[in-house]
Amino acid sequence: MCLAIPMQVVEVEGAFAWCEGRGRRERLNTMLVEPVAPGDWLFAQLGQAREKLTAQQAAEIDLALDGVAAAMRGETDLAAYFPGITADRP
Repeated sequence: MCLAIPMQVVEVEGAFAWCEGRGRRERLNTMLVEPVAPGDWLFAQLGQAREKLTAQQAAEIDLALDGVAAAMRGETDLAAYFPGITADRP
């Protein structure tokens, strides 16, 4: 299975950008989302930038991915990882 992750643009090289996110650095093809600039957030999958994100969207996705990792470790109290989904539930 392949998941997209949020990554922040560090350096732009034409139609490519060096990006960092979730502990990795990767060169992404940005042709689908140009123009990009350092500081922009991108949704990245398989070496491609799929869409631009706001910093808030990137943070929410990172938190949800942390929640998935916590569930895989066997944690059962996951409400803190999904505040928009669990906030209205008892």
